[in-house]
Amino acid sequence: MELEFSSDAQLHLIFRGADLAFVNAIRRIIMADLLIPAIDKVYIFENTSILHDEILANRLSMIPLKGGENLVPPDKCNCGGKGCPQCEAILSLEVEASENFTIVYSNKLKSEGSVYPVSENIPIVKLNAGQKISLEAHARLGKGRDHAKWQPVSVCVIKYQPVISINEKCDVCGICLERCPKKILEVKNKKLIVTSIWKCSLCKVCEEVCPNSAINVSYNDNVLQLTIETTGSRSNEELLIMACEYLINKCEELKESINSAIGVISHGKENITN
Repeated sequence: MELEFSSDAQLHLIFRGADLAFVNAIRRIIMADLLIPAIDKVYIFENTSILHDEILANRLSMIPLKGGENLVPPDKCNCGGKGCPQCEAILSLEVEASENFTIVYSNKLKSEGSVYPVSENIPIVKLNAGQKISLEAHARLGKGRDHAKWQPVSVCVIKYQPVISINEKCDVCGICLERCPKKILEVKNKKLIVTSIWKCSLCKVCEEVCPNSAINVSYNDNVLQLTIETTGSRSNEELLIMACEYLINKCEELKESINSAIGVISHGKENITN
């Protein structure tokens, strides 16, 4: 496995010889099974903005949150998920606009616990002069399989390694350079070369427009690239480690279940024999 970092805050992992099902398991765990904090309850005391309470609550729930390492999952809390300081962190919003077109940003959310917005510049609502919002938001841990607000990534995709073959029929006419949407083709020393193979989207435009049929686009299913881009709740590296640990634990649970089942079957056979 290889790691590759890019300037757009994405983490690229290259797997060689790994089974697609294994890599996809990591991808699905990151998207659906990791515990991430998000606003789940909103108690609105006053809202004179143009947004209805439900829309305002939904916008708040989609703000990525950091922290929450000390929170207990609601289903494992002593309160039974009803809500208490152990499983919920409180954020409050008290704002009144003094002039028209006042944008309320996430920096106005005041945290009373270990959970806070990943960015201070996320717009929540626009207020006119005199309009007010007063509310209390309760954040708790959850999984992406239950709601998109608990998904810790904006991008989590798998891609086969593209393969672009250029044969001797190429006369470097330049048509493919102009038509390639990713601009990954270049002429160097009077030869057509690929500058960045992983940027290829496998659209096959270069293959289709080549007048000499000198280009062939395919993919190598023995090499996979997993791309992760976090929303900020956890770093890309943390999400990867958490997903691997989750997969290992699930495999251990499966192993124990299989051993237990084998033990029950063996015991049953002994009773029949006796």
